[in-house]
Amino acid sequence: MCSDEARNGKTLFARILGDQVALSDISRLCVFDTDHPRGDLVHWFPKNTQIIDLSRTVDQIKLFDTMIGEPDKHYVVDLQSSLLEKFFKIFHDIAFDEAVSEAGTAVTVYFIVDRSYGSVLGARSVHRQIRASEFVTVINEAIGSPLQLAEAALAYRGIPKDREIVLPALSRAAREYINSAGFTFSDFIVSNAEAAPANVRFELWAFLERIYNQRTGGGSARYSAGQS
Repeated sequence: MCSDEARNGKTLFARILGDQVALSDISRLCVFDTDHPRGDLVHWFPKNTQIIDLSRTVDQIKLFDTMIGEPDKHYVVDLQSSLLEKFFKIFHDIAFDEAVSEAGTAVTVYFIVDRSYGSVLGARSVHRQIRASEFVTVINEAIGSPLQLAEAALAYRGIPKDREIVLPALSRAAREYINSAGFTFSDFIVSNAEAAPANVRFELWAFLERIYNQRTGGGSARYSAGQS
C-alpha cells in the first residue's frame, strides 16, 4: 500500500485489507509498518505487525527475505510516502515480484492517487518499477480526485492498471466509529455490526460492499505492498 503523499486514506485501506485476511485466518496475516518508530497499523494489528526502519539495511533485508522465505503468510506492507522511491528502487533492483511469481505467489501494488497531477506522475513512476505485479490505483473520494484536471486525467489514462478502486467517503460519525478503540472491520462483519448506531451500520455495510465488489477480478494476492 503506497502513495507519494501522506494522510490520504492509505492506512485505512491497509486496515480493510488486513481485516479481510483476518476473516479467514488472522494467524496468516503479517503486517510490515514502515512508520518507524511510531507505527500506524501496529495499533490495529498489534500481534501481527512488525515496525521496520527502511533506512537500515538489516531491516530492508528482513522485509524482503521474510516475504520470499515464508510464502504461506499473507503480507501487507504499509509504505510511508517518504520511502516510496527508496522502496521501489530496491524492489526493482532485486526483481522481487519476479522472484515470488516464480514461486507461484503474487504481488499486488495498491497506489493511493492523491488529488494532484504530481501524484498521477508518482503512480506512473511506481508502475515502471514493477515487473510481475498486479498494479491497482485507488482514488479516495474523501480527499478528491486529480482527474478533474485535463492534464492529470490524460496522464492517468496512460498508466496500465489491472484494476481501479474508488474508496468511498465516510461521514464524520462513521469515521469516528471506525477509529474508536477496539474497532476492527473483521469484528464488524462477523458479529459486532449490531452494536453500531443504525445510520453508521448501514453506511459501513455499503462502504465495505462497494470496496469488496471492486476488488474482484485478477488473481488473489498474497502480498499487498506498496504495496495492501
